[in-house]
Amino acid sequence: MTTDAERMYLHTGDEALFWTTGDAPGGAFASVAPAAPLRGFVERIGIGREWVDPAHPLTERVLPDGGVHLVFNLGDAPAVPGTTPTACEALGARCAPSIIRMAGRVEQVTVTLRPGGMAALLGIPAAELSAADAPLDALWGPRAAEALERMADVPVGPARVAAMETVLAERLAAVAARPDAVAAEAVRRIEASRGRIRVRALAEGLGVSERRLEQVFHRHVGLSPKSVCRIARFRATVALLRRDPQRPWSDVAYSCGFYDQSHLVNEFQALAGLAPGDFRGRSCGFFQDASPAAD
Repeated sequence: MTTDAERMYLHTGDEALFWTTGDAPGGAFASVAPAAPLRGFVERIGIGREWVDPAHPLTERVLPDGGVHLVFNLGDAPAVPGTTPTACEALGARCAPSIIRMAGRVEQVTVTLRPGGMAALLGIPAAELSAADAPLDALWGPRAAEALERMADVPVGPARVAAMETVLAERLAAVAARPDAVAAEAVRRIEASRGRIRVRALAEGLGVSERRLEQVFHRHVGLSPKSVCRIARFRATVALLRRDPQRPWSDVAYSCGFYDQSHLVNEFQALAGLAPGDFRGRSCGFFQDASPAAD
């Protein structure tokens, strides 16, 4: 009996990182910033395609980045165990890894929504999708299938990104929405602190109450401020490990703001589904930046 090839994926905010076993298939990927009018609502648009031999499926562990994602599958939709693959779906923000199984022709366009702009593009408060997935037609109606058809009509690459931008711009024009400045600035400050800012200090710095901040996050972020801090600290830890993969765990814990080494272990188990040593064993030497997905 053979086991599936494995891959881990995390977008750090600056770059897409893949960790693969030696026998995992390669593909073509790109992640780009959207056109200027969309940047208050959309963080990035991703395109990708790869062929995974159905006789040797690929299991991918997607680590949480705190975002809400729209996914348009133009090939064979990846499957999450216990669910039915969907052509278009919205993936809620979560504090746990997603395990997906790929086989066949995998071809996707993904949209990562920006804090402050999620509710406008979803049509519901972001927290209603927290740690859950929903068929996009439940939120967009027939426009979800129309969007998929429009992207299928153009080649993978810049033309497909442009088609996605047009779909999003039309959606925003229909609801006449503006991004929420408090949500966007709150997440920016959390990320700048690498998750080490206290919620009370964050609220005071923004001139709002803690209760109001929680309400803003419920609608426009999809996670609590504390959860966003956890993910920011985890991503900062991954960045440190990439720079210095042999640094002692006690020093990693101290440098990244964990209470102690036990706290670091618990957070890795929750956010990556792996003990820190297992994570380092899988990732060390296998960091791979995304490669361009060309026409």
